[in-house]
Amino acid sequence: MEEVKRMGLNNVLNLSFSIVVTPEDIDDIMVSALEGGITYWANRAKVPEEKRVAEWGHEQIARDGELHIHVVEPFDQDDTEWYILTKEKFLNGLVKYLKEPKYSDCLEFMNHELRIDTGYIDADVADTIIQYALFGEVVYG
Repeated sequence: MEEVKRMGLNNVLNLSFSIVVTPEDIDDIMVSALEGGITYWANRAKVPEEKRVAEWGHEQIARDGELHIHVVEPFDQDDTEWYILTKEKFLNGLVKYLKEPKYSDCLEFMNHELRIDTGYIDADVADTIIQYALFGEVVYG
């Protein structure tokens, strides 16, 4: 069986599974990112008015809006270093983090579903998720 490997006395099962990610999970991760996680490399985040879907910036992504994030660049005199974060990019960054968590495992079983426990997502985790979403890798830090 290819789904089962032996590692010493242990057996490793390779499974495919689904994870439930709620709008509140995304909002919580975005708050952690915007209030400390990405602030050492990003100095501004703005919502283009034509893309606004919620009152607060951290609520845009879960509701299919956009958030434009400016990267601190000392020689960016023309203010060009803006990156667009969307829900699709965010979820791709989250998937990449969940496949190889760098700081903490943030999954839990709740009501027979595998879910995100945002209590384990601090500024470092949120930063990594957003960098994966925007750049595909950790560029800063």
